Amino acid sequence: MMRYLILDQREKARSGLERQLARYPNIECLGSHAAPGNGDVWHGTRPDIVFLGSDLPGLETLLCRNGNAGHHTPVVVMLGDLPVHALTAIELQVTDFLLRPVDTIRLEECLRRVRLELQRQRDLAQVDSLSETLAEIRNGAASANIGQVYRDFWIRSLHETVRVPQSSIIWIEAARGYSYFNLEQRQLLHRISLLELESRLDPAHFLRVHRSAIVNVHYIVRTQANRHGTYQLSLANGEQVRIGRKYRNKLADYMAGRQGESLVAA
Repeated sequence: MMRYLILDQREKARSGLERQLARYPNIECLGSHAAPGNGDVWHGTRPDIVFLGSDLPGLETLLCRNGNAGHHTPVVVMLGDLPVHALTAIELQVTDFLLRPVDTIRLEECLRRVRLELQRQRDLAQVDSLSETLAEIRNGAASANIGQVYRDFWIRSLHETVRVPQSSIIWIEAARGYSYFNLEQRQLLHRISLLELESRLDPAHFLRVHRSAIVNVHYIVRTQANRHGTYQLSLANGEQVRIGRKYRNKLADYMAGRQGESLVAA
């Protein structure tokens, strides 16, 4: 069963696409909206496919943050009125582009591509899971090494190389072979995986809370669950980070050991 969400400012386009998709078996509609949600851009749902109108405000930022969904990152298909909008879709690296009004044969080809992309993501998730297991084995073997020095990072940004002290990192988000370093005043993209980062970050200050997120524990304000049963962290800079199911116990153990201490950086 594939589940989809439509985000398009044009009601006629949304309803038309929904009618077309209703003809296909094993495809479920999770909602049809004119804009992303405020707290959760996918309106509290976990879609496999998101159909996005090319004229949505903040489209590039929305796609950039889509990586935070971790192993459940939806496949994105862009909708547009003009063929030239396909260039935007290519630049933003979405899976496919559909011209409004959507042609039936073209829609069938799009769904075929989406199924292939979803299968590819599942395969990559299995590879990542195996890689994490191997990394845990290696880290366990290396845990006897004491006195390790946890160095700052040097990250290239445009025409400069920036020194990033570990203490200035609020949280780190995976982005398909890259990682976003979220700092107080800016966000930097660095070519390094979370698996590599785990061995370079000081474990006294950083904790993996999701398959795609590592947080600086000194910036944690609270943990909370929303009405959909998803747990997340609130950080001192106002951002929220989802807590993965397999990481909840580790986080709970850490916080239990810090009872009475302030985790928020001064």
